Amino acid sequence: MVETLKYLSLRNRLSNRLLLLTIGFVMLAEVLIYVPSIANFRLNWLKEKLGAAQIAILAIEAAPDYMVGEKLSWQLLDSAGVLAIVRKKDDNRELVLGTDRPLDVEARYDIRSTGWWMLVRDAVDAMWHNHPHSRLIEVTGYTSDESMDFLQIIFEEELLCHAMFSYSRNVLLLSILISLLTAGLLYYSLNRLLIRPVRKITDSMIAFREAPEDTRRQFTPEDREDEIGVVMQELAVMQDEVRKALNQKTHLANLGVAVSKINHDLRNILASAQLVSDHLSTLRDPTVQKLTPRFVSAIDRAIRLCENTLQYGKAEVEKPRLETVSLKPLIDDMTISLGLMEDGPVRIINDIPTGLTVAADPDQLFRVFLNLGRNAVQAMEHARLNKGELTVTGRMEDGGNAIIDFCDNGPGIPARIQEHLFHPFHGSSNGGAGLGLAIAREIIEAHGGGITLTGSGPDGTCFRIELPGG
Repeated sequence: MVETLKYLSLRNRLSNRLLLLTIGFVMLAEVLIYVPSIANFRLNWLKEKLGAAQIAILAIEAAPDYMVGEKLSWQLLDSAGVLAIVRKKDDNRELVLGTDRPLDVEARYDIRSTGWWMLVRDAVDAMWHNHPHSRLIEVTGYTSDESMDFLQIIFEEELLCHAMFSYSRNVLLLSILISLLTAGLLYYSLNRLLIRPVRKITDSMIAFREAPEDTRRQFTPEDREDEIGVVMQELAVMQDEVRKALNQKTHLANLGVAVSKINHDLRNILASAQLVSDHLSTLRDPTVQKLTPRFVSAIDRAIRLCENTLQYGKAEVEKPRLETVSLKPLIDDMTISLGLMEDGPVRIINDIPTGLTVAADPDQLFRVFLNLGRNAVQAMEHARLNKGELTVTGRMEDGGNAIIDFCDNGPGIPARIQEHLFHPFHGSSNGGAGLGLAIAREIIEAHGGGITLTGSGPDGTCFRIELPGG
């Protein structure tokens, strides 16, 4: 419960992290773009300065005898934003425009053949290096006038730095705007496609853990075909199966309580019947002497069955006490226990070979045979067959295992029941609890064997049991 409250208080942490990460990644991308862009901005700015200086030279060349006044010279330098202009033409290097005062140039840059890394380094040096931005720098570059070898300009670096800082501020504002817009769109998209479905799944899992048997909290998956849709569908199926399993365990628990209440009274009744059987064994009537051992054996088996009834709900099946069991007499005992009359509508044909034996617990194996026989007899009686037959056959395989087949000519098992035939409370079509076949499978598997439905249809049903030979 503490974890649940903690989740509910921080349920938006994932979405908030996603938003912050998106903004951070966009800003990182902008930084990676900014570094070369600021270097390119500086290069273009310097080229523009060289172009402005070239225009100033053209203005001088247009004057008579290349003579301009001091005022015009200052105006041309001011319009170009430089302090001096030097050109090299026909192997002659001359000062075209300049001042009378000496210029102390502190740094020189040649942009005629500068590589990308050099441009980036110079841009970073211009903005962030620990030196005054008012220093004078000299820049050498080409112009559009092919008659000139190169052109040099001298100016205060502060002009360049001011332009670069203005450009950086604009890039920063644009980056923030782009990152917020991108993060908002991405957050909205991922929130609808991922965050909200994951939150729905998480809420459902927490609610299911708190009340797994509450059907009002049934999870409804969305109609999606992606991975999230598969997770939702599987979660819904898993919750449904777990809920059914819990309900089934509840039914088993209730069944155990009911059986425990009647167990004592049933044992008393069987004890009285055992006293009567003991008295019958003292009579000398041949018919009584013939039937009494089977009657006594049936009562003893019923008492042991009553004592072991509650074992079904335990985690482990009662360990069988193995001994060599002859199968043919056991089928005869099953026939007598089912109370079938020789001239009745349903009869059992015992085709087990006389010498066929298996290594098994006789009481548990009889319980399996009785369950199979009772199911077959009830199905044939329910179908009101004029001549219902349950044929029990057996053989020994080469591998040493015994094969026992129970085949009837009843109406068959409905297809909807066959899928869960050996599951508790699912495998009955005649109004029973559906425990007989589930108990039979547990007992046979505890003996190291197996039981399967080999066929079922309008012509009848066949079950096969495979057990280690005796």
